[in-house]
Amino acid sequence: MLICERKDWRTERLLDRKQELRRLLARACAPLKYTEYIDGCGMALFQRVCELDLEGIVAKQKSAPYVTEREHSTWFKILNREYSQKDGREELFERERHSEPVPGWHACVLACEALSE
Repeated sequence: MLICERKDWRTERLLDRKQELRRLLARACAPLKYTEYIDGCGMALFQRVCELDLEGIVAKQKSAPYVTEREHSTWFKILNREYSQKDGREELFERERHSEPVPGWHACVLACEALSE
């Protein structure tokens, strides 16, 4: 959550932004749904993600504000190198995250392209 009801949430902690997002989505219709997070146990979680053949996890610093500058980013996308559905999509796994204009931008562009096809 970045901005809501004229309030700029970007300087607030991730946990505060998620709490506000949860509040807003509680009254939203499908298909919007709040996704819970897991605090701690990152290595065990990633091992389970790999066992389930999922793509990976995103680790974020819970007290961090939202930032757009790559060098100040506090989140990490940790990918399962054995993910079975990555065949033919290697560029998503091998690309340099820091070559994007804004972290996460590449994934958004690809998702929009997929929707328009």
